[in-house]
Amino acid sequence: MNQRKRPWDVEIDEQVAIVISDSSDESSVNMVEEILPETSTTYPHPSGGNKRVRRKQTKQIDFLSQPVKSVTATNDMVEMYELPRTRSQPEPPQAVSESIIEYLPTIPTDIVESKAATTKEITVAYNSTMSSPKKTNGRNRADQAQMPERQSYLEIFDRILQTVMQSEKHLFSEVEQQTLETFSKLDHHSRHLYTRIFMRKQAWLRISGLNYGEQVVMEQSCKLLSAQAPGSQPFLITGEKLDSCKDAVSLLLLPELKTMARARGIKQANSKTKEALCVDIIKSTKQRTVTSFFRKNTSDSAQHRQAELIQQILKTTGPLVHLHPETADLFERVHMIFFRSATHLGDNNTMRDAVLANIGQKRFPKYQVVRSSDLFASRDDVVRYKALVEVGYAMEVLLTYSVKEIEQHQQGWNLYLEHRQEWHGLLKSLKQQPAAKDCGTEQMSLDYWRRHFTPGWALARIVERGARFAANLKQFADERDVLESLLSQDSYCLHKRGGWYERLVLLYTTHLKPKQLKSKAADLGQQHLYQARDTCIRALNDVHVNRISLHAISRQLHAIENKLDLSADQQANHSRLCVEWQPVQERVFYGMRINSTMRRGPSMWDGPDGVPCSVEQLALWRYRDLGFTGVHSENAMITTLFGLLFWDIIFYPLPGMLDTEYQSQPLDMNSESFYFSRHTIIEQRLAEISDTNCYEQIIPEIYAREHGSECIGISWDLSCEQLQTVAKVSTHKV
Repeated sequence: MNQRKRPWDVEIDEQVAIVISDSSDESSVNMVEEILPETSTTYPHPSGGNKRVRRKQTKQIDFLSQPVKSVTATNDMVEMYELPRTRSQPEPPQAVSESIIEYLPTIPTDIVESKAATTKEITVAYNSTMSSPKKTNGRNRADQAQMPERQSYLEIFDRILQTVMQSEKHLFSEVEQQTLETFSKLDHHSRHLYTRIFMRKQAWLRISGLNYGEQVVMEQSCKLLSAQAPGSQPFLITGEKLDSCKDAVSLLLLPELKTMARARGIKQANSKTKEALCVDIIKSTKQRTVTSFFRKNTSDSAQHRQAELIQQILKTTGPLVHLHPETADLFERVHMIFFRSATHLGDNNTMRDAVLANIGQKRFPKYQVVRSSDLFASRDDVVRYKALVEVGYAMEVLLTYSVKEIEQHQQGWNLYLEHRQEWHGLLKSLKQQPAAKDCGTEQMSLDYWRRHFTPGWALARIVERGARFAANLKQFADERDVLESLLSQDSYCLHKRGGWYERLVLLYTTHLKPKQLKSKAADLGQQHLYQARDTCIRALNDVHVNRISLHAISRQLHAIENKLDLSADQQANHSRLCVEWQPVQERVFYGMRINSTMRRGPSMWDGPDGVPCSVEQLALWRYRDLGFTGVHSENAMITTLFGLLFWDIIFYPLPGMLDTEYQSQPLDMNSESFYFSRHTIIEQRLAEISDTNCYEQIIPEIYAREHGSECIGISWDLSCEQLQTVAKVSTHKV
């Protein structure tokens, strides 16, 4: 170790002290040393004479796993020596003065297995070691010193496993239960290593690239996790199971790819990208060499070349590990059951949010957790629900592609076709069941929200996306059939029925009508208009259609009847017709728009003092000129007021609604059941707001107490004064 010119500042009277070496090498092993009585050494000076330097002798006491990040210094020089990793640790001294320990600084170490050791942790560890000398290995020391975020991953992982197995154990088979029990009995480091690998994307990983512990300890843990215990599945698979050239080549770094490409005779390897090099290297395994040209069995030769490539890559990367597919699927189901959502799909960061909340970086509302154990009916339902949710997510990703990319949308339509037969079977079974209670009245089933967690709900979402793919592919007749099948049931996705009716009417009036209305074609066009009119009337009679859709459908019906030249007596007369909204006051402001051919996006306008601004900012400036105060918040103002005024009602501890402490909304928030399960207290709160102006007390109280908490619809960017002002002028409308 290099000599330190500025050692630590340890102002003590005793002659013995504990020192943690400040190594500049992140990979070195640190030492806890004993400062012995001071000595002096005389060195010859280049200018003549001698220079006397005081030194403090040090004696190694014990190892730590990581260097200290920051220290202070004095004028004394402390010489420290670093011993090899393989050298055994000497026995610590029998006693150390307690007054010395208090001078040790807090050590924010970045240990390879985990992070952290505070002064308190070190004091306890070394006091126990002094009184009873006992050797500890690197794994145990690393387990005792972890940073909060590193601890939280395994802590939450263990809590998830314990909670699910305590109340919903029946959702797993005996083999799966044995696998989960085996995992809970593993040592701390092995469980922590698997947790961190599980949180990463499912791909092959280099063991040398995993910075979750010392290399030797990680290799031992990987061997333990890849071993199959009796009656359970292994947790990891090793590189011997790697059989895909594409996966193998993707593990190489760019310099390694260039070296391998040059060895295989690929031209211009230094100027190519990583993706191009991967493609060229894989192609090289399919090309026959001069010697392989004379081989009789060419298919075996190609397979042999691919196997050689994989072995060559393994020599470069070293040992590899990958999550065992079946075990990973098991833990994904465990997390889905605990969080009530598919945490492994897309941008769902429920696990990350839980870790952030555990270390105080994120805040969730305080409420009483009343966890249910009967949300999922059986293991088969959980397995099927998870599989269908994954298909639905894949279709949602395909919908993000441009309409011009026909191949992706055709792939999504094919996914619907694969599940169409299952959907028709579900419809047949629903017709055979007794009629469900009307979800649009107070007599509705309050357990309607539970259908969100059934395979039927996930299947209905797949069918709905199938209709969107048919529309993008301009298969309008298929889209009509899919929409009609969705409207034929009243068990799933009831809040979407209004949109389905609107789209069906548009199909009849626009996309399915004949292009040339002549003779018989004219009669066919009239027939489509009558079908569209009948669809509108069906929508008016459907109690699940919300008011927003009723307004659009009423306007569609009015336009269709005008095209059919129906008299006033022949036109539909329904109590739910809502052709026009109530009139509101309109103000028109004028401004100068900035035209730019180089810029894309929202329009820009010439604002005050010539500063470009958006159209919303321009309107706010005009209102300020009239003496008003405004804020541009889209719908955030309304949703924030609702969240604050109904905070205690939203997080009311109904059974099964708040199953974890990491929820920003109850499970039934996005369903019709939310109101009917709380209609008494909701109506009571509305009356209080209207009669007693209780909002003047509720808004500042909830805003101050819960500021920063995660709650659906809440925007903490709005000030409490702004919210109170808007509530005051809007009270008479409630």
